[in-house]
Parts: sequence; C-alpha cells; structure tokens
Amino acid sequence: MFTTSRRITAVTMGSLLGLAMLAAPATGAGSAGADRQHSVPDPVPDTVTDLVDGQIDGTVGAEMVDRAFTGDGRVETTIRIGPIVASPHEEGDHGTHGDGPRGPEEKAHGTHTTIAAPVPTPCLGITCQVTSVEPDLTYADGSRANYDTDIMLHHAVLFDRSREDITCADETLGLAGQRIFAAGNERTGGQIPEGYGLPIGPVPLLWSVVELENFAPEAQAVFFDMTVEATPSLLDSGLTEVTPVWWDVANCTFDSHHHVPEGESTTTWQWESTLTGTLHAAGGHLHDGGDTLTLHNRTTGDELGASHADYGNDPAYLGHIDTMTTCTDGNLGTITQGDTLELVSDYHSHYPQHNAMSIMIGFVEETD
Repeated sequence: MFTTSRRITAVTMGSLLGLAMLAAPATGAGSAGADRQHSVPDPVPDTVTDLVDGQIDGTVGAEMVDRAFTGDGRVETTIRIGPIVASPHEEGDHGTHGDGPRGPEEKAHGTHTTIAAPVPTPCLGITCQVTSVEPDLTYADGSRANYDTDIMLHHAVLFDRSREDITCADETLGLAGQRIFAAGNERTGGQIPEGYGLPIGPVPLLWSVVELENFAPEAQAVFFDMTVEATPSLLDSGLTEVTPVWWDVANCTFDSHHHVPEGESTTTWQWESTLTGTLHAAGGHLHDGGDTLTLHNRTTGDELGASHADYGNDPAYLGHIDTMTTCTDGNLGTITQGDTLELVSDYHSHYPQHNAMSIMIGFVEETD
C-alpha cells in the first residue's frame, strides 16, 4: 500500500489547475462517456515550468479524444498530447539507417524538440486504477510517425504530481512528482498483471515531458498518444495497488543520458531500497546498440527481471531498435527495505554515444 509519507501535500498551483480542469465542460455528443472530449488548458503550472526551465522548448495542450466502457467495468481512454511541432533539421546529414545486428552502423542525426504538457486524468473526477498504457506517435490523421517518415519519439515521461518519486524523493527532479510511465521510440506498452492496478487520483495532477527528434528539413506536427485502460475505484474492483519504481543508470537527471563507448560495454547503478514488497512487472528502455537491462537484488542474490532489445521486426523503424521485452509474470521477486538493487545495462554500440539511456520501471506491491 502507499504510505502517507509518500504523498506530496504542498500542491497549491497543481490543485488549482486540477480544480479548473474538473470545472471545464466536456464537449462532444453521444452516450455518457462514450465519445466525450475533455480538453486541458495549455499552460503547465508555474512550479513545473520553473523546474524544467531551460530544458524544454515550450508547452502544449492535451485532449481526451476517445473514451469507452469495455463491458467488464473498465474504461479505455485515448489521450492526445499536441500538436507538437518538431523543429526542422536544417543543417547537416541525418546519418544512415540500415539492418545491422544492433541498429545502423552510424548514428542518425536530427534536431531535438522537447515539450511539457498537462495530462487529463483518465477517469474524470474519480479515483481509478490504471492497468495498461499503450503509447504511440501519430500525425493528425492518425497515421503513425516513425523513422520512415523522418521523425522518432526520443522519449516521453508521465509524472503524477500528487506523489513523491520513490528513487528521487530527495533530489531536485523529485519535485516533478512520481514518474509513473515512460516510452521510447520502440513504444513498449505498460501492462500490469491481472489483479493489480496503479492508482490515479480524482484531481488531474498528471503532466508529461515529450522529446522528439526530427530528421526532415521541414517542421513536422505530430501527437503523442496514450491509450489508457483503467477501472474506476468506486466499482470496488478488488485490484491491489502497486507502486511505480524508476531505476535509471543516470537517475535523477532531467534527460537520463549517459555515455557508452564503441563496442561492448556494461554500465551499472545501485540503489538502496526504501520499500518492502513484491515486484510484479518491469520493463526497460535502451537506445540503438543496446542489448539487455537486468535488475538484480544483490542482497538476496536474485535476478528480478531482464528486458531485452530487438531489431528488424518492423520496417517502419529502418533497422533501429523496435522492441523491448517486458516481465509481467506477476511475481518477479521480493524486495526488502535496505536491500541493494543493481541495474545492469549491456550495450554493443557501433559508435560512441553521449546520450544513451538505460531505464527500467517496475511495479511493486508494498507489504510494509
């Protein structure tokens, strides 16, 4: 269960924004909740924009574009963030694509655009339990944006400002709130095992950071989409709450970048656990050249989970990383407060990288 000490009580601006969102009328027609649209005001709270000052290029709005009941008490909601206008790549070659064993032989060069955006709560004014999130990057007509259209989703992070982050609570980044979901261009979905859910409160205090890389000489307008499946808590779903825990080789930095050399390399990061419970699901994110992310409990000697990268499965990726496996067996191992957890990142890169990433997010049922 969540403990009181992990809740952020000083939300002031965020609370005011949340109340404003709740008061905002939904638009659209049809049966209640079936195709309603719910917009979020463009501005991100001052406390957030101050935190990421100098790190983002601007803010955009977000909209709930589809909402339907699945028949088993769950609600499926599609949220679109954008339009995000990715700056043109006006100078230099964008590099090569190809079908190497771990991505192209050369680095692709593009122009980066990073935005922040508020995100509407998927359950509109009531607490709910999120059980899955499926991300995507699309154009206004719904077609997918990817390397084959000269753009990629560098990364996206979803924060809950009502709760403290588990592994960055005492750091500056912890002021952003709890990191609850992330996606790279491989667009791995977050699936929590049956019987468990991630609690989201009734007041909209979610926000996101999205970074794009555009390889085209002209600007491109795209949307970051999330299809969220959740169960309203008022239905007494019986789901057990899980806590998201973020493990990161470059933890508590805004961009999560770290260096990897050309060739084979291993990078590690350790964290002394501040919670006790059972890990039920985990998934990772790597860049081109990445092989495997593995989480170990060094105190017990157990391997808790491994997330493997794969390439060449989808032509739209032009040989770049397109898959990261997830661990959703439901019982990956136990963690006790004070245990030393170690994240091990294995790369075999064709070139040196200064902005590699090695991130794993897991969902823990707290028992103490």
